[in-house]
Amino acid sequence: MMTDGTYESGSEFTNEGMTSVPPPPVEPLSMSDKFVGVLTEPAATFANVRAAGPRTSDWLLPVGITALILIVGMFLRFSNPDFMAKIIEQQSKGIAEQVEKGKLSQEQADQALDQMENMQGLIKIGGTISAGVGFVIMFFVFALLYWLGAKYLMKGDVTFALILSAAGLSTFMSAIDQLLSLLLSFLTGKPFANLSPALFVGDPMANAGTRLLLMLNPISIWMYYVLGIGFEHVAAITRTKGLILAFAFFVLAALFSIVGGYGM
Repeated sequence: MMTDGTYESGSEFTNEGMTSVPPPPVEPLSMSDKFVGVLTEPAATFANVRAAGPRTSDWLLPVGITALILIVGMFLRFSNPDFMAKIIEQQSKGIAEQVEKGKLSQEQADQALDQMENMQGLIKIGGTISAGVGFVIMFFVFALLYWLGAKYLMKGDVTFALILSAAGLSTFMSAIDQLLSLLLSFLTGKPFANLSPALFVGDPMANAGTRLLLMLNPISIWMYYVLGIGFEHVAAITRTKGLILAFAFFVLAALFSIVGGYGM
């Protein structure tokens, strides 16, 4: 309380004396400010998300944009005859292995190869749609794991909605990565090119080792670092815990990549 007849902000006089007035609610940043903030000031951005509360747009917009980029990218890749030829070649090798193991007769193998030739259109449509749908599904699977890790392993004070906001806003960097990947694919002729060391190998999807190289992507590593800062603020844990949690999932994503060429 001041001595000149004024009073401190946050307090007011009543008939019974001075009582506390709750502080005004924190205004959420606009989506454009969140996009710029995640890239330049992630700590302040995620602190605002925690204080102002999560918004559906925090994850819906970045996840939707990234899924759309993936769908367009896969459609363009499947429209490339060389890319389709590689897919048919890989499937043919798998069928040949089944014949060698005695699981398929040569006649059955020939029928399967004919079906593949006739179903290239369906393969294109299915592959294109699955790129976007698969990304959205994996986003929610990982978000659930993030929440379990932040709340129960790291003992954070966090809701699933806050985790969705942190993971969603970090996904803006994944959208940037996918755009660059698509550009590099056209420049290099490699369907799955990105800024990783895999850019300098022949076919990055050829084996587990080269698929792992795809994960050594500075934009992807940056995304998980920002995600760790997001965990720090939305879950009210230390930055060390946030980064440990984020990069534990980076390793998990790398394992997905090694096993089957999936990334998150």
